[in-house]
Amino acid sequence: MVKQATKARKVAKRTTSRTSASSTKVRRSAGGTTTLIETKERRAAPIDKSGLARRADFIVTTLGNGKTASLLHVAQSQPSRWRRAKELPSPPVAPLIVDLDHVIGRLLLLWDPSVVGSWLEGPNPHLTGARPIDVLRTRGSAEVVEAIEAEAEGAFA
Repeated sequence: MVKQATKARKVAKRTTSRTSASSTKVRRSAGGTTTLIETKERRAAPIDKSGLARRADFIVTTLGNGKTASLLHVAQSQPSRWRRAKELPSPPVAPLIVDLDHVIGRLLLLWDPSVVGSWLEGPNPHLTGARPIDVLRTRGSAEVVEAIEAEAEGAFA
């Protein structure tokens, strides 16, 4: 009986170390039999205080998952996890998502969604030849929004 319990504990340890979403408990009955019971643990979804899932959904819907991942320099699977609120963006990426959401909203006032990705990645004369996505990443959205406004007014750089 002691050997059975020891063996059950070893199996339980192996099972628990393999999966983080479940755990195994050893239960002994009055008759001396040992039973392994696997229980599922629920992970709480991360708390999305700033609406990042909604913002990520808007960005991915507009640009596509691959383009979004490319612009934000993240793995291609991450944007879809953000939009489903399965994962929150890392602290360096979160402000960029907020800024990109704002910029895309402004761009959609002028152009079709199919143009937005190209505009973000192309050199812009209103930004002294810099790409809007690079300016957005390094200096924030203010200069990019000014470039959008200049283009909306028909200004030439």
